[in-house]
Amino acid sequence: MKTASPALIALLSSTDQFIMADLYTITLLGGSVLRYSTAPTALSANGYIFALGPKFERSKTKIVIGTQVDELEVRIYTEPTDLIGGMPFLQAAWQGQLDGALLQLERAFMPTYGDTSPGTVVLFAGRISDIDCTRTGIDLKCRSHLELLNIQMPRRLWQSSCTHTFGDAMCQFDRSALQATFSAGPGSTQAQIATSVSPSPPNLYIQGTVLGVTGANAGSSRTVANIGGGWVSVKLALPSPVLVGDQFQLLPGCDRTLSTCANVFNNAIHFGGFPYIPTPETAV
Repeated sequence: MKTASPALIALLSSTDQFIMADLYTITLLGGSVLRYSTAPTALSANGYIFALGPKFERSKTKIVIGTQVDELEVRIYTEPTDLIGGMPFLQAAWQGQLDGALLQLERAFMPTYGDTSPGTVVLFAGRISDIDCTRTGIDLKCRSHLELLNIQMPRRLWQSSCTHTFGDAMCQFDRSALQATFSAGPGSTQAQIATSVSPSPPNLYIQGTVLGVTGANAGSSRTVANIGGGWVSVKLALPSPVLVGDQFQLLPGCDRTLSTCANVFNNAIHFGGFPYIPTPETAV
């Protein structure tokens, strides 16, 4: 069942003449949010500005009772001026910037053009699962969050490595206790950032997080692939060019072993694995 504000219900019940526009919200894994309007101009709705951007074409939405996973196909036609950060939209999608992003489709109902005060109705909300980039646009396949119910997995797995998410309520380790802030040095790129940080132990920030604090990448985060020799390498390129002096924050990573949990983070009491369980090859 779709929910609507009292003002929107009153509008729809009092007249059959109104203007509609689709509004797209794309939340990237790094936390950046893109909002686009399919109307001829930018629109303000729910306290946000939905800007003009690429052209959108989508499949129909439907309402199904039960746990069936809803799907939405979206095709995006981009122009060279459409950017994600400082990178062309198509190039950013090809490099994986949209992988795992969340997409929400809303419909605004306006008694007069530009008046979105009655509110919007959410037609679809889910995760971008498949991306196909062509020379003319981007094809997205999105699946609703009900897809998570299809995961055939118990809450806890009996395995040697820790099953907790590092820093969550089960782990209880405060990652900010070992954070380090640095300024990008000369030669930094979107894939490698020059740093003066010398972690101890050397692998403290590997599989951790680097978060943009200032500059064009402020608010964006990436997983650290490697750190050493004065460089921080990320698994996925940052969305915008890195300038000398841009500040970044490093948060530690964990390899999910008992030795690291005990010796590096002093958190063995919350270790979520079973290190003495036999390997599958020797368990029978």
